[in-house]
Amino acid sequence: MSGDGVRVLRILGREYSIKAPAGEERMLQDAAALLQAELAASKKKFPYVTSNELMVLSALNLCARQIDGRSDQHEHLDGIEERLAVLNERIREHLDA
Repeated sequence: MSGDGVRVLRILGREYSIKAPAGEERMLQDAAALLQAELAASKKKFPYVTSNELMVLSALNLCARQIDGRSDQHEHLDGIEERLAVLNERIREHLDA
């Protein structure tokens, strides 16, 4: 990596020069590693697809996991809000008694 934040990533045999904002170089590196792992997993499942198809399949899999994770987070937050409402009501009842 050069001093200006540009990192060269090798993905599917091609090199990409990508500039990361200051302080986000590690995130770029981690994202590239995650993509490489997803590409390898997709290649095992679909050994005869082209590189472009492999990239699209991998991107869709990563997006689907992201969306699923958000859904899980919303369910978790809904449960927390519900418990807080119950606790808030109990506190009010206790204070009014």
